[in-house]
Amino acid sequence: MKMFSIKSAVGASSLLELVDEVEDGFIVRIVRHRDDWDDVSEEFMTRELFDTCVRTGYIAELSA
Repeated sequence: MKMFSIKSAVGASSLLELVDEVEDGFIVRIVRHRDDWDDVSEEFMTRELFDTCVRTGYIAELSA
């Protein structure tokens, strides 16, 4: 699926991956890269919140 960069603090990159699309939103995997480890979580995100994040530039699609 699609990958997005998440606006984050300098030196702490984060990515959002669309895992699955469900009726009222998305299942997303969020990977936060730390100095020597990654924090990975899977969560539900409403379609409205996703659209708001894209529109405001909080997340931006990565080119393939």
